[in-house]
Amino acid sequence: MPDILTDVTSEYLASMEPPADDLVAEMETHAAEDGIPIASRSVATLQAILARGTDADRALEFGTAIGYSTLHVARTGTDVVTTEVDGERIDAAVDYLERDGIDVTVTDDPTTIDAEPTGDGTVFIVEGPALETVPRLDGPFDLVFLDAIKSEYEEYLAESLSLLTAGGMVVADNLLRGGRVAAAAADTETEDIEAEYGSSVAALREFNEVFVDHDALEAVITPQGDGTGVAVKTSDAP
Repeated sequence: MPDILTDVTSEYLASMEPPADDLVAEMETHAAEDGIPIASRSVATLQAILARGTDADRALEFGTAIGYSTLHVARTGTDVVTTEVDGERIDAAVDYLERDGIDVTVTDDPTTIDAEPTGDGTVFIVEGPALETVPRLDGPFDLVFLDAIKSEYEEYLAESLSLLTAGGMVVADNLLRGGRVAAAAADTETEDIEAEYGSSVAALREFNEVFVDHDALEAVITPQGDGTGVAVKTSDAP
C-alpha cells in the first residue's frame, strides 16, 4: 500500500515540522514504543494554530490517549474537555500535563464540568465511552477534535455539532488511513483492505462523504498527517 504522499515530499514535510521540546519528544517516544496512536506533530500543531487563530475558549477532544494533542491545545490557554476509556493512558496523560504546569481534573461524571471557561488552559478528562459521556456535557465549544474509534466518527460529529459554536472548527484525524480509504473507494484490493482493517476503512469512507457534504459545515480533507479533515461550522443548525 503506497503512502499518501511521495517519499521525497513526506521527508521534506517532516523536515519542516515545528521543533519538539523535551516533553513533546518524550511523549512521541512513549507513543512509538508502546504502539499508542497519537496525532502527528503537524496535526497537533494545526489544532493549536486553530485554537489561537479563533481565540477558542473551550475545545472538545474525542480520544485523549496520553494527552499529546491535549497538551498542544491547552498550551494556548484553551480549556480542553477530552474523553478516554483507558485508565493507564489517562494516568500517563495526567502525568505529562501536570509536568507541563497544566491543571487537570479527571471525572466519570461530565455534568460536574463547568461550561464557564477558565482562561488558563485547564484540562478535564472524562473517563468513559465518548458516546455515553459527550451527550451529558454542556457547551459551547469552539474547537472539536475527532481522534478516537474510527467507526464512530459520524456519531461523534453528530453529537458535537450541537455543542459547537457557529464559526467553530472541527478537525478530524486519520481520514485517509495511509491511503487505504482512497484505495477502497477506487475498489482497489477492497476485500484485502477491509479484512486487515475491519470496518474502519468503510466507516471513514462514509464519514468523509458526510463531512464534506454536511449542511452545517464548510469542510475539506487534506493529506496532512494521515489525512486531516478541517471544517468550520457555518450555521447554528445541528
